[in-house]
Amino acid sequence: MSKRALITGASSGIGAALSRRLARRGYEVWLAARRLPELESLARAIEGEGGRAHAISLDVSKPEATEQAVAALDREVGGFDLVLANAGVGGPAHPVAKQTFADFRAVMEINLMGAAATILPVIPGMVERGSGHVVGISSLAGEVPLPAAADYGTSKAALSFFLASAAADLIPRGVAVTDVHPGFVRTPLTDKNKFPMPFLVELEQAAEIIDRGIERKKRVIRFPLPLKAAISGGNLLPAAWRDALVNRNRPV
Repeated sequence: MSKRALITGASSGIGAALSRRLARRGYEVWLAARRLPELESLARAIEGEGGRAHAISLDVSKPEATEQAVAALDREVGGFDLVLANAGVGGPAHPVAKQTFADFRAVMEINLMGAAATILPVIPGMVERGSGHVVGISSLAGEVPLPAAADYGTSKAALSFFLASAAADLIPRGVAVTDVHPGFVRTPLTDKNKFPMPFLVELEQAAEIIDRGIERKKRVIRFPLPLKAAISGGNLLPAAWRDALVNRNRPV
């Protein structure tokens, strides 16, 4: 029997690319996002390649509804083997001086609360079965404080902390946890960015790296190498030096 995977944010970008790769590896995939026509088109493409796919409408900006929908779907399919919380928002550089609480909350609702609402409902079944794998798409941006990314960076840093705590709890119970920290990846989301994106990774290359890490059940996946090395090195600097560096090209 094929394994079952749920992927949120599957209508485009990393989610769509990973869905196709998982289907090729034998997973029956449930594609979740707000844009149902795009999901249905992707499901047809996957089935045309010999895979099995289902399109479902899901809006993770509504965490309570997401929790209920995922829990019901998990029961309906007999338990997911893999759940990939990929849905998220980025957006333009957003200086704190121009940010409102409503702006901040909107990002947190999707990137953190929506991801938690996707993952938590499937955990009891995975623990009971002693198997399963949950994956969250965080970001290298959650590792370094930036002057124009307090909302985005905070949401991703919090998601990574959640996944780290989940791993400490779940891995001894047979459930794998993977935290993915990409740098800049060429997707429809990043195509809208007006700021420099160093070491930009092409979508299929990023999907290959993530899929390989999922297959190996890696705890943390960080890429690309030059950017992750720069961030790791920068975080060793005194805070004042690091802040001076990241402020060189700050938005107005």
